[in-house]
Amino acid sequence: LAQSLAKKAALQIGLAELALLLDATGGDAARIAIEIEKLSLLTAGKRKVTAEDIAALVPNAQATTIFVLVAALGRGDRMRALEVLDTLAREGEYMPLALTFLATQFRMALVAREAGLRSASQIQAHFNKLGARMWPERARQIEQTVGAFSKQKLERAVVKLFEADRALRDARPDDRIVMEEMILALTA
Repeated sequence: LAQSLAKKAALQIGLAELALLLDATGGDAARIAIEIEKLSLLTAGKRKVTAEDIAALVPNAQATTIFVLVAALGRGDRMRALEVLDTLAREGEYMPLALTFLATQFRMALVAREAGLRSASQIQAHFNKLGARMWPERARQIEQTVGAFSKQKLERAVVKLFEADRALRDARPDDRIVMEEMILALTA
């Protein structure tokens, strides 16, 4: 349905971006149609839709921004990671929830690396077998994280995320400073 609506609207959108749109709309047909129309108006058929477009226009697309943060951390791109954190803060993202999502991503990537899983299909099959249902796009995101981080970097990231989680539970933490310190540690 989403592909058909995008084609009808002459929307230039890749499969990864389409999967992000589906995740952000929860697969609801009416919401998909509305968001495709909004994205079509934004791009006017002149350029391809980006993950940033989806994050900016689609409600509940903060998860998309989290994946941009993971990618920036994987590249060691401190500036981009801090920019993404700023976007999350401006959008009113609840930082403990964002941190939980990041921790899950890194833990799953570490499990995939330790199990020697190399492709998204292997990752999806492995986690489904363990009882953790996974969409193909989620498996691709984990595959990208595995590709961006060595085992040692993944282990270090899990430790830093644990420390940040503990810091967010302090009496009066400044969530943004805790997250910034985590980013600085992971991009050092």
